[in-house]
Amino acid sequence: MDNKYVRGLVTVVVGFVILGALLWLGEAIATSSSSEAYGLSAQGPFGAGGWLTWLIVGAVVLYVIYVLFAEADMFKIGTREVVMMAIGAALYGVLSWVFNIVPVPSVSLVSLRPVVAIPIFFGFAFGPAVGFFVGAFGNVLGDALTGWGVFPVWDIGNGLMGLVPGLAGMYLAGGARGRTQLLLWISAAILALGVLVPLISPNISDPFSGEPANFGAWWYVMLVVLVVMLGTALAPRYWPYILGVLTLAFVVFGLVDMLNNGFSTGVLVVWLVAVVMAYGAWYVNSRAKAIANWLSDKDTTSLVIWGTLGVIVGIGFSSMADIFVNGYSFTTAFVGEFVPAAGPNTLFAVILTPLLYAAWRQARAMAGR
Repeated sequence: MDNKYVRGLVTVVVGFVILGALLWLGEAIATSSSSEAYGLSAQGPFGAGGWLTWLIVGAVVLYVIYVLFAEADMFKIGTREVVMMAIGAALYGVLSWVFNIVPVPSVSLVSLRPVVAIPIFFGFAFGPAVGFFVGAFGNVLGDALTGWGVFPVWDIGNGLMGLVPGLAGMYLAGGARGRTQLLLWISAAILALGVLVPLISPNISDPFSGEPANFGAWWYVMLVVLVVMLGTALAPRYWPYILGVLTLAFVVFGLVDMLNNGFSTGVLVVWLVAVVMAYGAWYVNSRAKAIANWLSDKDTTSLVIWGTLGVIVGIGFSSMADIFVNGYSFTTAFVGEFVPAAGPNTLFAVILTPLLYAAWRQARAMAGR
């Protein structure tokens, strides 16, 4: 099949069938562990909120992306890519289940998920097809194990979060540097909206309970995210120090939460994240010269820019889709879903993904690959 349009159609249809089957499997897992799981039967197949409707929308988006980039080697799938899909999806699914116990204030089931670095890393390292599968199926598995049910628009959004960084290979050549920098400032502008909109419209009504909720505090969280993202992209040499500062922030966050709500599993998980980040900061600082050999400034900058863009596109797709699926207003979807999900996810993408990539590059070099 030399025709990229036919080849793309076959690829997307096969992926569509596989994802549909995985959604039914996820529903079976979720309903077996929780009677309150939100299954496909409750959502209905068609209409503005139908699960099949959004699978078709996702398939169209993927088809367009495939046709645009079909000639690139990054879309080729071999044995290695299939193995990486399985490993990445399993890791993302199980670790998402672990971190789903740490909720983030929002109008839906948003949790603190440092493991978003996994689909972003797999997409950047192994290509967009691997990144999409890891993000989409990993999210299906994580939500199913938690007992929440299945949410196709969020599964597709997580898939896009891994797919977009996989497109970076098209733009890493020197001649495309200007386009990469343009993407940096586009991403920064969208994050800046995440600062401004909660300031302008902080109060929204919970779409399910009708209770008023104030999301005004999110503006300074998004400001921190914006500063960290720009600082890491424009001056990657300071990345270890940013990692150290965020470690301290997580420790303080855990202490404040414990003082306000008592000790909980969520506090423990936050502190475990702080321990991991502290170790990362120490490791990076102690082996700065060695890591510099495996992780150049160009690599770090590309990871930060494309990882951020992946989060914005993926979470943006899911949040805006909920305007149709759940009948949210734009403000509710943006302030109540996009900001709480995209803010922390961008932070983790910026800080943790370069660490994963550096470790992978170093392991490959030590293995002589």
